[in-house]
Amino acid sequence: MNRHRILYTLGVVFALLCSCTDYDTWTNDPRAHLTFGNDTISFDTILSTVSSSTQRLLVYNNNKEGLRINEVRLKKASASPFRVNVDGEFLQGGTGYDFEVRGNDSIFVLLEATLPEANVDTIITYSDSLCFLLESGEMQYVTLLADGQDALHWRGVTVVDNDTTFKSKRPIIIYDSLYVSSGATLQIEAGTNLYFHQHASMCVDGTLKVNGTLENPVVFRGDRMDNLFDYLPYDNTPQQWGGVYLYGHGHRFSYLDLHSSTFGIVAEDTDIELANCVIHNTGGNALYVKNTRLNAHNTQISNAFGNLVEMVGGEAEMVFCSLVQFYNYDANRGWALSLRDYDVEYSDTLFYDVAKAHFYNCVITGYGDDVISGSFIKESKFQDSVRYCFERCFLNTIYSDGDSARFVRNIYENAEDTMSYGRQFLEFDTYARIYDFTPDTLAHFCDSAEARWAVKYPLDRLGVSRLDGRGADIGAYENNQRLQK
Repeated sequence: MNRHRILYTLGVVFALLCSCTDYDTWTNDPRAHLTFGNDTISFDTILSTVSSSTQRLLVYNNNKEGLRINEVRLKKASASPFRVNVDGEFLQGGTGYDFEVRGNDSIFVLLEATLPEANVDTIITYSDSLCFLLESGEMQYVTLLADGQDALHWRGVTVVDNDTTFKSKRPIIIYDSLYVSSGATLQIEAGTNLYFHQHASMCVDGTLKVNGTLENPVVFRGDRMDNLFDYLPYDNTPQQWGGVYLYGHGHRFSYLDLHSSTFGIVAEDTDIELANCVIHNTGGNALYVKNTRLNAHNTQISNAFGNLVEMVGGEAEMVFCSLVQFYNYDANRGWALSLRDYDVEYSDTLFYDVAKAHFYNCVITGYGDDVISGSFIKESKFQDSVRYCFERCFLNTIYSDGDSARFVRNIYENAEDTMSYGRQFLEFDTYARIYDFTPDTLAHFCDSAEARWAVKYPLDRLGVSRLDGRGADIGAYENNQRLQK
């Protein structure tokens, strides 16, 4: 019995050993080729001297027999701006030898790029070829492309102590923070782009003036140029940088595109004007104004985890603005508009009078059946002293026919019709987070704006005339497609 058990055991061991024998066969037939997941690997714009994200290339062998690769090399060798790892092996000097791809199998190739500084203001395209020399002598190629842009790299805290003007055709990368001292004015001229590194912010105790134009806006954004997912750039996601904090006085913003920050603009005890601006996609409040005088027109404030506009005391006038709260990274998003006369600081409740909060020809909407919040503790017994008014606006809020002095000739969204979310606008791609808040041709608020404000602001945020059609549209944008029909 023991002998039979021993023989059986030996037989099992022999079978296992045989199963481990390498039966792979290899071919050097010149007709046998590799197949690539992509014939061209393209990198989005890369800032010079900054390493790119990693791109992945799959190399397939769809033949029954294995293929041996004698050499994989970058055509420009060590002079190439690209770096390559083939099947776990980094190509030293841009060249590697002796790779194998078994039959009906594949290997990974990982690619990165670091582009040199070209000392030019325009975008330059860099190219190379990744060459695969098969054992058969056949050569196959994959094209590598990368767009590079020179940038100014500012490391450490940048302090503006005197009146200063920023004007640059190259992006300025703020790695730490930017601080404007009390008594100093910082002017940022048209076409200047500030790219903030993660957690970097701007703090202004002096004065900030942003002088963008329709053709050349000023951009505040994060410095990541790669994608979070294949379909989603980091630039379309919130919390890529800190935000802008305003104190001082006399702040004016014209054609500013601020997006993908943690907080948008935080303003306390100051005054601020927003003309033709965009504040979009923030992880906290998009615009927080406390005891501040706010004047805004032709401005889009959209998609925040916090409130789009949070007003604590002070006074505000907003005309032809679009407050659209469709933040979809978290269902616990804040209000499109929050008004209150108090704040809690260190367990103490402090009161701030709401002198004025007037909204004319504004779109205020978003997910939910009510996107407007008002909380007035100090003045709860004297509501007449709370001077807020919505006139000729498109509102997603609960209609009150008993407050006609504060709600004047508005258009109310049917909040129960959840299928209408986003249908008021031209483009509403919640997957790629791409939005165009221009009203759709059939939007409920087309041709409905108060004419006297259209005369004062005859052009929308994109320069489209409000005076050429059947009537001006409510919000920051005019539907020019409808005008062309």
